[in-house]
Amino acid sequence: MTLHLLQDIAPQTPLSDPFSPAAAQSAVLELDGARLVAVATLPQRARGAIGKRETAIFRQAIATASERRLPLLMLIDSAGAKVDEGVAVQGNLRAVIGELLVQRQRIPGILAALGRHTFGGASLMAMCADQRLYTPGNRLAMSGPRLLYARNPDPRRVDAIISAASRLRRDPDGHTTSGTPAALRDDIARWLASPRRCSLNVHPEADGGESTPSARENPSQLNQSRVSQSRRGQQARIDCHGSAPPDHLALADLALAIGCLPAGLSLILRCQWSCHSLRAIDEARLQSLALVRLASTIEHRVRSGAAVELAIDGELSGGIYLALAACASQVRLTARGRVRSLPSRVAELITPRGDHPQASAEHLHALGIIDTLEVRDEH
Repeated sequence: MTLHLLQDIAPQTPLSDPFSPAAAQSAVLELDGARLVAVATLPQRARGAIGKRETAIFRQAIATASERRLPLLMLIDSAGAKVDEGVAVQGNLRAVIGELLVQRQRIPGILAALGRHTFGGASLMAMCADQRLYTPGNRLAMSGPRLLYARNPDPRRVDAIISAASRLRRDPDGHTTSGTPAALRDDIARWLASPRRCSLNVHPEADGGESTPSARENPSQLNQSRVSQSRRGQQARIDCHGSAPPDHLALADLALAIGCLPAGLSLILRCQWSCHSLRAIDEARLQSLALVRLASTIEHRVRSGAAVELAIDGELSGGIYLALAACASQVRLTARGRVRSLPSRVAELITPRGDHPQASAEHLHALGIIDTLEVRDEH
């Protein structure tokens, strides 16, 4: 996907800021008589990596689509978050993913067209859409290939897992596109003329199969070693135990536990999990979609009038932080809480200097990563 793809799809379309150095652009397009808001990453600029400037452009596009009740098109070709911006990118991505899920109620359809790369936070943004168009060479994962190769012994298996062909088998709302401007234009026009809404929420009455994250039928079947729950009066508490990253079943258990809570109960979600999984078997289950379904389940509960507080009780980072924090009513640090863009041992595989130093609670609050400086221990 190129700098001019928005104008290739709809000639004569003025870009939001054609002279901006950001790796993203947006525009309001008119296509076959229909108007829509479009926003695109620019892979020739920093590999389309997403940071402060780019998230601001996406947020403005989301706001425009919501205010004008126009469909939203996201053209995503991105290596993921700008790791050199440190933990600040977590606050920026939290805002984008949260606004995508919240504003889905007002935006009449969201389509993501995926270029060659869709990694990290970009993969979560793509999964917030109602439908996705995969180009033949697309590779999508919650972690970049370098991390997956380092943690999994068979690089060919990794390549197969993150390929468009593999993702299409797992994505119930995924479709193919050749990715040329003419084909994209036709595919977008067909999407505009079709029913565009899908549900991401996890409900206990959901049907089985790939559309349901968990094969378990009720909360009594949860794996108590990773997810447990308790209740006191009108407040529920769910604990995510252990610092090891959750596998796909633990993610499904957590989403199911939240989805099965009685209406109206406030929830404290206390998390010790450190990061999303880097295991090939979990990526094979389309981890990015599982994380977004978890975030959407929290959004649905908050929208229904029940408060959800995320209490960070260990070092939290990556896609787990984004899934839990994006739509939470409040995010709070406990005395043991920490937030990073990625665990230090993982960041060292991406950049020689590793992750930035741990930010103070005050700095995390200023960045929108946490919502309160209150620190209290509930043990």
